[in-house]
Amino acid sequence: MAKTVPVERRSIDFIPPEERHGKPRSLLFVWFAANTSITAVVTGALFVILGNSALWSIPAIILGNAVGGFFTALHSAQGPKLGVPQMIQSRAQFGYFGAILPLVLALMIYVGFYATGLVLGGQAIGTLFGVPPQVGAMIFALMSTTLAIVGYRYIHKFSHIAAVLSAVVFVILLVRIINDGNIGAVVETNAFDGAAFVLGVSLSASWQLTFGPYIADYSRYLPESTPKRATIGWTFLGSVLGGSLAMILGALAAALGGKAFGQDQVGYLAGLGGAIWPLVLLAVILGKLTGNTLSSYGGYMSLATIITSLTGQNRVSPRQRSLYVVVISAVSLAIALAATANFLTNFTNFLLFLLYFMTPWSAINLVDYYWVRKERYNIAQLFLRDGEYGRFNKGAFLAYAVGVLIQIPFMNSTLYVGPIANLLGGAEIAWLIGLVVAGGLYYAASHNSRNRTAPPLATPEPAHAATVPATASINTEETL
Repeated sequence: MAKTVPVERRSIDFIPPEERHGKPRSLLFVWFAANTSITAVVTGALFVILGNSALWSIPAIILGNAVGGFFTALHSAQGPKLGVPQMIQSRAQFGYFGAILPLVLALMIYVGFYATGLVLGGQAIGTLFGVPPQVGAMIFALMSTTLAIVGYRYIHKFSHIAAVLSAVVFVILLVRIINDGNIGAVVETNAFDGAAFVLGVSLSASWQLTFGPYIADYSRYLPESTPKRATIGWTFLGSVLGGSLAMILGALAAALGGKAFGQDQVGYLAGLGGAIWPLVLLAVILGKLTGNTLSSYGGYMSLATIITSLTGQNRVSPRQRSLYVVVISAVSLAIALAATANFLTNFTNFLLFLLYFMTPWSAINLVDYYWVRKERYNIAQLFLRDGEYGRFNKGAFLAYAVGVLIQIPFMNSTLYVGPIANLLGGAEIAWLIGLVVAGGLYYAASHNSRNRTAPPLATPEPAHAATVPATASINTEETL
């Protein structure tokens, strides 16, 4: 008799100690696979398109991924410690209802990346199986939806396969590019453009920072005893290695291929593979499937958290959970099918938009976790409308608003270029300003919270466990 694949039963609720499982090294595979996607390759190509030389794109890519990956890895450590989704924890900073604002922004992130992933994933499936890319996008959406519904455990398992295949194929493609007879002339064009270099660092940091709102969702089942250093280290390593490899490949491919790469990124990479072109397309499909599944999974939890906050529900049924995943997939697919040929330009604007609005949130969340409350939270109170974290936190909103607004003079996008960005020759440093200002203002406004000490987060007491919403337990004998 065939073994039935168990569907994840929990959603936005607390993961009790008896259901914790897995090893932190699994995070290496999850975040390597999520970063070695065709979307990351396209992001790397933007470095060259925006004015960087192929040679100077490489240090910009590595530096940006390292800086952005450091902050997102700090978020990842919250998962084992708290056992709740990332955006539920955000209620401690913004309040029970106030957290809806960053949740809406996070939902936009998921839908946006999901839609762009469907465009590129659809191209890969279309090329591999000889079907129209629109049909490929539909197939891809169905695959992403299914994997998101079965949930956490199988997302981790699938990422092991995707990460290994992507690593092998991307390294082969990189070697092929380096051995190309024309790469020497491309690399010799090594004039340094400071503004383009800084903009490139910002783009790769942006790529990493957009994982922040849901990165702890994929570590929340780990045992609470998991060392913080291990969670941060494996997440950082997977993110930076994966993102850097994919973006360097994209930058060199764009410099070498020019218009041929710009018109068909998936087809160009398949051509580079030569005889192994089907394997290249399979790697593109599996890598992008990992990222799209994370977007679908994170999107449904954001949507579920918004709805339960407004309705007062304290749990999400398995049927509702599946419905939320389907809704996120349907909206993303509709956007993907309506995508225009101006994809690269729109994607650049999208990345910069996310950076401006999510960096202040990330700063507030990290300052609260590490410096204000020092990793101590009352988990049960996160699920109460009138709990100790309140409905709205004015200090957090003030810090967030100032953190966003102060970036305006420093912005550099096709929609708007700020006066200071003009003076700097187009260099993009708005996200750094937003990070420092938002975090500093929140810390200054949180003196009352710093003076209150929450109880140490250990195994919940019976009363605590009864308050925290729960669904049916799952089998935890199997480890990742």
